[in-house]
Amino acid sequence: MQPDVTLVMSTIADPVILEDYFRNFERFGHLDRITAIVIPDRKTPASAYERCAILTQRGLKTLCPTLEEQEAYLNKFDGLGKLIPYSSDNRRNVGFLMALESGAPVMLSIDDDNYCLPDEDFVKAHSIVLGEPMAECEVSSENRWFNICDMLDVDPAVTVYPRGFPYFARHQRPKISRAVQKGRVHMNAGLWLSEPDMDAMTWLIAPVRASAMRGGSVLLSGSAWSPINTQNTAVNRDVIISYYFLRMGYPLAGMPIDRYGDIFSGYFSQACVRHLGHKVRVGSPLADHRRNSHNYLRDAANEFACIWALEDICLWLTDAKLEGSNYGDAYASLAYGLEDAVENFSGTIWNQATRGYFHQTAYLMRRWISACRLIS
Repeated sequence: MQPDVTLVMSTIADPVILEDYFRNFERFGHLDRITAIVIPDRKTPASAYERCAILTQRGLKTLCPTLEEQEAYLNKFDGLGKLIPYSSDNRRNVGFLMALESGAPVMLSIDDDNYCLPDEDFVKAHSIVLGEPMAECEVSSENRWFNICDMLDVDPAVTVYPRGFPYFARHQRPKISRAVQKGRVHMNAGLWLSEPDMDAMTWLIAPVRASAMRGGSVLLSGSAWSPINTQNTAVNRDVIISYYFLRMGYPLAGMPIDRYGDIFSGYFSQACVRHLGHKVRVGSPLADHRRNSHNYLRDAANEFACIWALEDICLWLTDAKLEGSNYGDAYASLAYGLEDAVENFSGTIWNQATRGYFHQTAYLMRRWISACRLIS
C-alpha cells in the first residue's frame, strides 16, 4: 500500500516517543499507511538516527535525514536552506516540504513530548482532514473567540486559555451557540491531557492538569477563532502551502521572541482554511502532553513580545478579506495584507524593528509558497 499519511516532528533528542506511536499504528492496522519524518538538528544524538533505522526495520517507515542530507534537499529550492536556521524549531519546515513531496494527502505534526493514547486510533481521528463531507457540532461565539481549554476537565477547576489566545478576549463569558453543520475538514487540532498547551504566564499563575475532554469534538465556525499549534495537528496536503512555521529569535521592542512560530502559522493557515470554505475541527485525538523541562520565567520573557503583537494581529486577522481560489493564492494575499496591516498598528511594540520583522515574515511566506509550488 502506498503510504497516505506522513507524520512530521523535529527534535534534538532521541525520539523515544515514536515507540508509542508505533504501537498505536500497529494496534489499529496503520503501519503500512504511515511515513514518519524526523527532522534532527545539530544537538540531536546519534541514537535518534539509530532508533529511526530500527523502526523502519520493524515496519514503520521512518526517515531521519542527516544535516548534510537536509542541506542537499533544500538546495532544490533556490536558496531556501539559508532561510531555515539550525538550532530552531523552524527546522520543522524541512519535514513539511518532505511531507508535501511525498504526495500523501494527510500530514500529521507532533511535538516530541505529546504521546498518543494507546486506546484511541490516532490516525483515524486525524484522517478527517481528507475532507470528505461530514456533519458535526459547530460552535459560534458571541465575541468571535472560543476557548478550547473549556473542553477539558482540569484540576484545579479554574479557567485557563491555550497558548496564543488573545488577552483582549480572556476573562469574558461570551454566549456560545452550537448547531450541527456539514463541511469538509482540512485542519484538525487534537487536545492535550496532563499538561495543556498554555503560555508561560499562565503556567506561573494557574498551573493545571487535564484529565479528560468534556463532550465531543467541534467545528469552529467563522465566529469562533482559536489558536492552533503544531503539537498534535493534522492538515490536508493542500493546506501545507499555507502552513509555514514562522522564524523566531528576533528582538521586538528590545525583547527576544520565541515559542510562537507555530501559533502565528496556525492562525495564518486557518484564515486560509476559512476563506476557502473548509472547516477547522478541535478535539480528538487526545495527546498525553508530558512537557519537556521548562523555565517558565524565561519562557514568559521570550513569549511576551509575541503575545503583545498578537493582540493587534488577531483583531486584524478576524476581519481580513483574503483573495484567491486556492491555498497558495490565499496565503500570498494574507502575506501582502499583513505587510499593509503592520504599517497601521500603533503602540509601544510597534516600532520599525517589529514592522521590519513582519515584513520579512511576509517575504518568507512568499518564498515558502514558491518552494511548495516547485513540488506540487
